[in-house]
Amino acid sequence: MGERRFIERASKRRVPIGQLLMDQSVVAGIGNIYRAEILFRARLNPYTPGNEVPLDVLHDIWADWVKLLNVGVEVGRMMTIDGLTGDEYQAALQDVRHRHWVYGRAGEPCRRCGTPISLAEMQNRKLYWCPSCQA
Repeated sequence: MGERRFIERASKRRVPIGQLLMDQSVVAGIGNIYRAEILFRARLNPYTPGNEVPLDVLHDIWADWVKLLNVGVEVGRMMTIDGLTGDEYQAALQDVRHRHWVYGRAGEPCRRCGTPISLAEMQNRKLYWCPSCQA
């Protein structure tokens, strides 16, 4: 039911998807960190209007959020980078700077492409994204 409601509401609005993910009338509980990370993982520009996001991408956003919430419960921390092993995994468990793709990394190089991570304000909250990977 939640996924269907999210997709119905997000797909009909001309509001940027980055704003819709923080709108409690569209989806409750995503929060700022997951917003930045989910949009990066989907390679989706946060300024794309919701009604221009393909329905399969909206389904993928929901599925990724569920996955990330489960990971967070399992490890006891918000961990949004998949596939970490060994020393990288241990570093991520111990230090938040190693857990996320873009969140909190303004000006630092993107972990995928090296482009500096951008920072803007959306809905009075910091918005982080890679202008290259999320073009």
